[in-house]
Amino acid sequence: MQQAINMKDITKRYKLYYGMKDRILDLVTPKSYGDDFYALNGVDFQAAKGDVVGFIGINGSGKSTLSNIIAGIVPETSGHVEIDGQTSLIAVASGLKNDLTGRDNIELKCLMLGFDKDEIKKLEPDIIEFAELDNFIDQPVKSYSSGMRSRLGFAISVNIDPEILVIDEALSVGDKAFAEKSFNKMNEFKNKGKTIIFVSHSTAQMKQFCDKVLWLEYGTVKDFGDVGEVIPKYEEFLSIWKKMSKKERGLYKDKVLAGESTDEILGNYIEEQNDEAESDYSENPTSLLCHFKGGKSYIYSDPLQRIEEIATDYYKHSVYYVKKQLSYNDELYNLISNEPSAQQGVIGWVKASDVVTRNHVAIDSDPKEFRLKGTGAAFERPWGGKKNQIYADLEDFEDAIFNVDKTEKVGGNIWYHGILDETYVWIHQNHLKD
Repeated sequence: MQQAINMKDITKRYKLYYGMKDRILDLVTPKSYGDDFYALNGVDFQAAKGDVVGFIGINGSGKSTLSNIIAGIVPETSGHVEIDGQTSLIAVASGLKNDLTGRDNIELKCLMLGFDKDEIKKLEPDIIEFAELDNFIDQPVKSYSSGMRSRLGFAISVNIDPEILVIDEALSVGDKAFAEKSFNKMNEFKNKGKTIIFVSHSTAQMKQFCDKVLWLEYGTVKDFGDVGEVIPKYEEFLSIWKKMSKKERGLYKDKVLAGESTDEILGNYIEEQNDEAESDYSENPTSLLCHFKGGKSYIYSDPLQRIEEIATDYYKHSVYYVKKQLSYNDELYNLISNEPSAQQGVIGWVKASDVVTRNHVAIDSDPKEFRLKGTGAAFERPWGGKKNQIYADLEDFEDAIFNVDKTEKVGGNIWYHGILDETYVWIHQNHLKD
């Protein structure tokens, strides 16, 4: 296959100075001041046209440095780089000028990419629509939130239709709806055979989108291969890394930089984890509903190893099905889902202490007919939640017929499921009359 990216023995060296004096002396005297820091050291990487490659690694591994070299933002110190095609970098606030408005930034960035005024005028409406910034498009970018900046940068980059797309943590901020729209756009590029580099800490996003994965570790290539082969090894490493002390992480880094084996360090941790898991672990199916409490909490793809930690801010004010409970080291976790089925709609594991739960029992599936009192609300799921509201106010439906097809009990309350105005909803017993 034709190569889109060909990089051999890439090195990127920076100087670390201990003060302004050392920096000035290093510029004006023949003596070298400061210490050399290698963000990349001897990296080989190739991607064929149409490849979708994820860059993973802990902080400081060189992911952003390598992606910036591919995008032409920074030059390599040494090595050989061949890029075949126009490259566009999408990163949070990448290339955006704080004092300019969003509209001015669109024009500036497009001009820098070689578009003329007429071409920019044609592109501008699609960019603004995709970014969903509305009236903020004519406000200075310095007034934007990180999510708004990310949306603008993403919208500009995807609408210029590059051959190579480099996405650096651009989906780590912003709301879930925009992230889904962005993934759909990226899949369009993928289906067109574009080459995509995807930099993220999210292994779930990697599994969803990437074909191959490059694992970087302190500026060197740890592994490169199919996503199904590399990601499990990286997740196992992460579970160990998160348990290491600062001193142990420093020792691990020293061994990597010295080219020494780290198998002994990792092996000891794996053995300890297996012993813990065997001694204190139980998992049981359950039938509960839950919603998140007001404080800060997280969702985990694996609660035992604390893999894929996601803040729950987006998931609050909604009700979820609890399909399993897991007990580990005196901590109880709930597996939550958007769907009653344990196989569909699974979101992840949450600490039981972070949610409020109620027993969820199916009473019957007998058809019933009620009239509405015209009070309360109708919901997508029993027990409600603001985000699950289908009708926030049933006043306009007073005395309307509500045909019920099933009845369920949540805690001590009865909820009825049926059709209202050609829409399936859940309504609490207090808002129905015979």
